[in-house]
Amino acid sequence: MDQFSSQQVPDAVVSVAFEKAWSFIEKDPLLAHNRKAVLHSRLRTYLEHLIRNGERNTLDLANEAIRNLRAELALSPEQPGACTWTGESVRRR
Repeated sequence: MDQFSSQQVPDAVVSVAFEKAWSFIEKDPLLAHNRKAVLHSRLRTYLEHLIRNGERNTLDLANEAIRNLRAELALSPEQPGACTWTGESVRRR
């Protein structure tokens, strides 16, 4: 597992975690049908948020970002209980 110290550049951590997560996302039947640009943007945002909260383990970052992305995109906005993106977290309506 890759783990970076707090002194290392967060962009390097984001890049490593992004690659780990993306290799799963592009094969995931729930996520893969979404637009690639949207997935990239959301994934990066989740990773950056997790890093700001102190996570440095790239496998944990990738897994948590995937969980958040799946939760956000799992339900369409028209459905009761759908997820909404707030910029910081996913909230259930």
